[in-house]
Amino acid sequence: MSQPDPGAKRTYSVAGTVALLLIGLLFLIPSGLCTAILGGGALLDAFVHPENSGDSLSAIVMVAMVGGPFVAVGAVLVWFGVKRLRGR
Repeated sequence: MSQPDPGAKRTYSVAGTVALLLIGLLFLIPSGLCTAILGGGALLDAFVHPENSGDSLSAIVMVAMVGGPFVAVGAVLVWFGVKRLRGR
């Protein structure tokens, strides 16, 4: 039996790569926009009304806890899709 060449690049299906990219972007774009808008609004509120900065800080933490995992999953899926697209 012949051994596989360790220097050969692994080939991936185009459909799988496109699926990774699309699903990753479907996670990343809406959740990233929502997280950025809500977190930015809470941050703006902390600067405009410094007396409410404690409430704004808790809102920022809540937004990061709820939206952060979805942004991270979407970013990882896009990263794997781009990595497969480049053929590494």
